[in-house]
Amino acid sequence: MEVRRYRATADFEVSYPHPVTFAPGDILNVGRTDTTWPGWVWVRTGDGREGWAPEAALERQPDGIHALAKEAYTARELSMKKGDELESQRELNGWLWVRNQRGEEGWVPAFNLKPLC
Repeated sequence: MEVRRYRATADFEVSYPHPVTFAPGDILNVGRTDTTWPGWVWVRTGDGREGWAPEAALERQPDGIHALAKEAYTARELSMKKGDELESQRELNGWLWVRNQRGEEGWVPAFNLKPLC
């Protein structure tokens, strides 16, 4: 997978300090879909954590309130400051999974990043 480099164009602070995390095969409760960020749905895991997850990572069950996790996922966000340089290998529904120069990783909104050539 190709690594792309970016520069942060704005500060971003973590919104959810205790991110939802799940593994393949986990059963999740599914709530509302995000109207601002299409492709994301609110979920609750068996341990009670709640947060946004990509609909593509879920297989909705016939009851309409549960989903089976198809892949491992964490909603961990990464705080960044304007000017930070970041590397990314994955973009998902307007967010990028990035690594900063200190080796920390997490999700940041793509609209706060400018590609470096």
